[in-house]
Amino acid sequence: CSVYGKSSSTTMKAVIPIAGKSTRMSKTYRRAKQLLPVAGRPLIEHTLDTLPEDIDELVLIVGGPYEDEVRSYFGSEHRGRTVTYVKQTEQKGLGHAIQQAAGHVHGRFLVFVPDDLYGEGDLKRLVESEGLAALAQRRDDPENFGVFVCDPEGYIVRTVEKPKTFISNLCSIGAYVLDDEFFDVEVPPSDRGEIELPDIVNALVNERGRKIRIVEGKMWLPVNSPEQLAIADQEMKK
Repeated sequence: CSVYGKSSSTTMKAVIPIAGKSTRMSKTYRRAKQLLPVAGRPLIEHTLDTLPEDIDELVLIVGGPYEDEVRSYFGSEHRGRTVTYVKQTEQKGLGHAIQQAAGHVHGRFLVFVPDDLYGEGDLKRLVESEGLAALAQRRDDPENFGVFVCDPEGYIVRTVEKPKTFISNLCSIGAYVLDDEFFDVEVPPSDRGEIELPDIVNALVNERGRKIRIVEGKMWLPVNSPEQLAIADQEMKK
């Protein structure tokens, strides 16, 4: 039995949405982009290196054309952590993918985008923050990202996707500590027909009164294209 925001254990699960077609990458590569090499190792391994010891289980949300490759790579245990698989039978967006972990996760959990690279210690600070939290980074080009608007105490007021006019330079970088209330939230599909993570976050904050604290990250390298993969490779080799 769990209560929102509380868990009977100090350990925590990481929900990793690793389903999808990797549309932009698929023009160049025919495999799961999370397993493409960066500085001589699979991309996702660099993020797994930074996970705090509190994370004792990986809940992988799988599906799409590379599911078998992902399952073969991770197996039932990876680097001392239990691996559980949940299938997203219909690819309806990131928010929908994460919600497929309902019933497998209780209390607080970590979720992050496995295509991206985070700064050393950033995920640890996120997990150690009290309650719910989101990792963010200040950028000079916020119009290209989802941004957080926050109150003076550093809690999210709302998220806005790629704002055309400046409202904040605090950009979402795809990592959160959430809890199992997340699975209860229902939001309508976006204009592109997907259940969006930012829409669920907005509903948690504005409809359910949850407080989500911002934790600023030291480093973030998104990897969504062959060009960004090359940049990540160069940076990680440094």
